[in-house]
Amino acid sequence: MSREERSGIGNAIWLCANHATLIDRDEATYTPAILRAMKAAREQASEEDLLAGKSAGLFAIGPDIVCTGELAQVTSGSWTLHPKHFVAGDMHLLIGFIDSFPSREVEDKYVLSSQLGDGRVLSGAPTLMMKASGNILTCPVAPSAPRINAQKLGKSLALDPKTNDISLSGGDIAWVSGVDYLQQGMQSLLSMQRGENVFVATAGMRFFEYFTEFNGTAWLSRLLMLDVIRQAAIPDTDLTAKAPPSTPLRCVTRVHNVELLSEIPGKNRLELRVDLDVQGVGRWSRELSIYMPTSEQMRERVKLIK
Repeated sequence: MSREERSGIGNAIWLCANHATLIDRDEATYTPAILRAMKAAREQASEEDLLAGKSAGLFAIGPDIVCTGELAQVTSGSWTLHPKHFVAGDMHLLIGFIDSFPSREVEDKYVLSSQLGDGRVLSGAPTLMMKASGNILTCPVAPSAPRINAQKLGKSLALDPKTNDISLSGGDIAWVSGVDYLQQGMQSLLSMQRGENVFVATAGMRFFEYFTEFNGTAWLSRLLMLDVIRQAAIPDTDLTAKAPPSTPLRCVTRVHNVELLSEIPGKNRLELRVDLDVQGVGRWSRELSIYMPTSEQMRERVKLIK
């Protein structure tokens, strides 16, 4: 195995210190085949619980920490969470986030909740209280970001949803505006990967990153949902914009669900179904075809920008 393969998540199994030592010292009993079977069985059981709704929701604290847990309390100025298991990051990283909060970039200071389908900008450093009964994380939050009525989204050239080419109507260039522009605008936004924006390095989706790390697991669609929540709830920090800060998905007030319709992109397209609350429209559900670059294409695109 290469060094990357050995350290990859596919070659990892989570154990307590005692059982990790036991397995390392007894290669005859705990063969690679036995360990892979244990890993597969545990992941299958966790996936069944997750899909059955037995697991707690997912939370993101900044860009590097994702954990399961329960939302214990919501006030006008704070969210209180009970974090349980880390999907990305760990306790050490969470404590580091709290310690370094004053010096972190503005765009990294947020909390997202799949239970609420919403998120908030953090107005101060979270506070972590460790108890025998479980950890308590209190997050000071700013008020909800303002949204606009979908009818005021403006207009743009109409694009073919599959080819992304400019559409024609009776030989003339077609335009879309307001609610009719919502699906096209959302599809374009979700197709822009993090690192591709020339002006704002942190802008864009983390779909490629999550797809690379979590494809084939029950976590993938939940992580994609968190990233859509981020686009709906957290204002961007585009310093080139003249208008007041707004969320990238300017009219989405809640994300109910993001469902992955295909595990393998076809012709660089990943099929999703989004279920949202849209200001001025209400409940809004659509299937979207999102551009998903290959690893080589992603490397080339980022290289060109840099």
